[in-house]
Amino acid sequence: MKKIIIILVGVAVVATGGYFLIIKMDNDKQQLLGEDQQTNQQPQNQTNNTNISDSLVSDQIQVQTYEVIYTDAGYAPSELKINTGDTVVFKNESSFGMWTASAMHPNHTTYSGTSLQQHCPDLENNDFDQCKNGNPGTSWNFTFSKAGTFGYHNHAKSSHFGKIIVE
Repeated sequence: MKKIIIILVGVAVVATGGYFLIIKMDNDKQQLLGEDQQTNQQPQNQTNNTNISDSLVSDQIQVQTYEVIYTDAGYAPSELKINTGDTVVFKNESSFGMWTASAMHPNHTTYSGTSLQQHCPDLENNDFDQCKNGNPGTSWNFTFSKAGTFGYHNHAKSSHFGKIIVE
């Protein structure tokens, strides 16, 4: 009889411990998800990045859209940190044309490994090259599908440049 009581007490202790372990793991998971969401939002508060839209792709991955404003002084922000799959909208608020393209001027090979002559016109928008001069008031967007640090410039005014860091 003592053996049965000891076994039942042991089973009860293990079951209770398992229950609390599962509850703790669930709380830790919820905290981790909350921290991930705060981490994704934190850069918006620390920089001049403007997050224009969020769409939930899965429980843990958010794809975001950022805006880079092009003025007569250049791109702002000039450096932007994003995640793979995020989109950047380059908005021309300058008084002249904007042709946003991957570095290096004039060939634009850094992102895709192909030259301007090889990938323009970029009908599928895969090469981080606007491939044409956009008038003031227009915009162009690009979705970054691979990680890395990608310099870019205005092909129409190559002294204006920036950097996108894709994690």
